[in-house]
Order: sequence, then structure tokens, then C-alpha cells
Amino acid sequence: MTPFLRQLFTVGALLASVATAQGAELARVEGFGPVSRGLGGGGLAHPTGAAAMLLNPAELLSIQGEHEFQFQFTEIQARVEVINTATGERARNLGYGANRGPYDLPEVAFAIRRGNFAFGTGLFAAGGFGVEFGRDTFLSRTTINNVVTGLPASSRIGALRIPLAIAWRPHPQWRVGASLDYVNSSVNLASLLDAQQVGGLIASGRATGSLVPVLAGIPNLSGAHFDFIRNNYLASALTSQGIGGRLGVTWQPTPATAVALGYEFKTALANYSGRGALTAIDADNNQIVLPGTGKLPRLQFPDAWLIGLSQRLSSHFAVVADLRHMFWSKAFGNTVVAFRSDDGGDLRVSLPTGFRDITTLSLGAEWQFLPAWTLRAGGSHTFQQLQDSGALSAAFSTTTRNHLTSTLVWRLATAHELGLGMSYGFTPAVYNPGGNVNSVPPIEVRNRQFNPVLSYGYRF
Repeated sequence: MTPFLRQLFTVGALLASVATAQGAELARVEGFGPVSRGLGGGGLAHPTGAAAMLLNPAELLSIQGEHEFQFQFTEIQARVEVINTATGERARNLGYGANRGPYDLPEVAFAIRRGNFAFGTGLFAAGGFGVEFGRDTFLSRTTINNVVTGLPASSRIGALRIPLAIAWRPHPQWRVGASLDYVNSSVNLASLLDAQQVGGLIASGRATGSLVPVLAGIPNLSGAHFDFIRNNYLASALTSQGIGGRLGVTWQPTPATAVALGYEFKTALANYSGRGALTAIDADNNQIVLPGTGKLPRLQFPDAWLIGLSQRLSSHFAVVADLRHMFWSKAFGNTVVAFRSDDGGDLRVSLPTGFRDITTLSLGAEWQFLPAWTLRAGGSHTFQQLQDSGALSAAFSTTTRNHLTSTLVWRLATAHELGLGMSYGFTPAVYNPGGNVNSVPPIEVRNRQFNPVLSYGYRF
């Protein structure tokens, strides 16, 4: 393999890696814990149990009893479809096992209340979704020279949060809380980048480093593919760890009314890094694999402001409303990717991912229709499309702008309860007209999710 080819497919791997990672995380299901999940992801000012530490830690003071344990298991069954609108070809999300579709997300939370203080800790799968398109769709074929590579197109991002939370009641009408999270995150990446896309990034000055002048002179290049995949339930090929956290305050002017304000901090994660296989593809589909190390130096989960209202209309019926504003543009407006091959040479790329800030409204209701039975239902709507159409990549799985949820809870005894729920996520189709660095063919991306939820609670 010539040095020219080695350097080119290194570039291709770098450019595609961030796009797949970001798109995977952004399709997450809203809400943590069985109460918030049933209320459409809302409940900032509502008693949401031990899982409140990941929404509004001040509400740990609202747990029933002095101790509470919660467990929840969600399976994300995503239906992502990418359509080449020029040819009508379709690439559909598939399952490959080892938590590479459907995606299994566990949550465990434990809280203790002592007088005017409460404490909590747990383990939450705060991200864990991806796309698996296989090896035989148009996403595995180059536009330049029409080469059928047979290489996979997939991505996954996982994030485990372990919070330590504290809540304090300084006044009968006020509750305040804070939590500090240890965050362990990892990314799987496998994607094909057309040589035309690489050229566009170089021409626009978004690619810098010692490999750039070499790339411009490589003849007969069709594309570059990277494969940073680890087939494991939890771990992925590129890993990072760091911290996150949130603050929350609840004001309860009357026994039936509560208002809350919260702030989620942007994570402080180390660079994602790891090893994998990079492949250059020429016009005759000659494929040469090169090992290397990639880094995602600025990949973070964004900060957010939240405001919530809870109103109890009777002893058996309550409603909630939450408004959340997330600053995705600061996290992913442009994404920097760095790579160094084992043979030397470096490259730094700024990818125009085009993410926007988004505002989401969640509405929910809770009805105890029998002493042992409670029904929760809700929905959420995001007012903006997360991605600019010109920045859409086929590797992205678009965020689900709308969620409908319901959960039926059975109180077995005073201390035990079981919950069974379902959420449905859907979004309008997103388009890219093609002919740009994010997609050469014109594409349409559709996404919907059916997610069954099982939960258990124990109070003592």
C-alpha cells in the first residue's frame, strides 16, 4: 500500500466518525425512572422517586418512606430508514446482538431520606442507541466509481452515569438539591466516506495537518472506510470518562402546587480515543487495511435549562408540564476530529454537523383509578428540528421530535410495585439535497421507536 492511500483512508475515517457518534446519542428516549418515563419525560416538580437524582435531585425529599429502591429496564426498538431519493434505494436499521440492536438500557436508583435531608445514588444508562445498516446497502457503495465495498455502516454511543445526589429542605415550602455524576461513555463507529466528501472538506479549509497536501494528489480514490467496532453489551471501541451534574430547586406554595427550576451542566469528558481498522478503496475495489488511533477531542453532552410545574387536582389525579432547552449548538455546531496513523502523519478536521439548540415541552398526567392501580400517560414535542437539512448525514439517526408514553403500575403491597409501559417516538422526515460534504446523494431519513419498559419499586 502506498503512503498516499494510507493517508487518504485515514482522513475518511476521521470525517465520518463524529457524525455517526452524535446521531446515535441524539435519538435517546426522554425521562429517567418509571414515574418520569410514564409522564412523557416530565416531572421536574413532581415526586419521581429515587430516579429524581437525574432530573431534579431536590425531589429526593419526596420519596415515600425513608428508603426507596427503583429498577427500570427499557429496550429501544428503533426503526431508522435512510432513503436515496435519487434512486429509491433504502437502508434500514438492523440488529446484530451484543446490544447492537435492539438496545437494552438498565436503570438502578437508591435513595435515603432523613429529616430535612435526602441522599441518593444509582446507575443509569443515559445513552445507548445506535444504527446498524449492514454491508449491502447504498451506504456501503461509493458514488465515485460506483464501488460496492461490502463494508459495514453502523454506529453506537453509550453513556453510563453514576450520580451522587443530596437534597435539603431549608423551609417547608422549599427543596433544593444537587448531584455530581461520574460519566463513562463509549462509541462504536463504522462508516464509508466518499472521496468527493473528503475533497470538499479540504477545499473549504476544514481539514488541516500534514496529511492534507498528500490527499489532494491521490489518483483513483473512490472512498475511505473506518471500523472502530467492539461487539460488546456495554463497551465500545472509542472510550472516554469524566463528570457531569445538575442543580434543582422546588417551590411548593400550596400542598397541591409545585414549581421547579433545574440546570443540567455540560459534561467534562476526556477525549474519546481508541484503535480500529481503516480501509482505503480504489476504483477496482482493492482494499488495504491500516491500523490507527482516532480521537474525538470535543464530544460532550450539552447543558440545559428546565422549568416544571406539578398540580394535584385531587387526591387521585395530578398533571405535570415541563419545558427543557438544550444547547446542542454549543456542543455540536462544529465537531473536531483528530487522527494519527501508526505510520505517522496527522490530520485535524472540523465537521459542519449543524446541530441547533432545541426546546422540548413535556405534558403528563397521573391517575390512581384504584387503590392498587395507577396509570401514567404523557407526551413530548420538540419545537425545532435538531439538524440543519444541509448538514444531515446518512450515518445520523435523526432525533425523535415527538414521544407518546404510558405506564400501568400495580402496587402489590405497601412496599412493592410493578410497572409495565410503552413509549412511541416519531419524527417528520429529514432531508439533505446532496452534493455536499455530509452527503453526496440526496437523502431522506426517517426514524420511529417502539420501546417497552419494565420497572420495579421497593419502599421501606
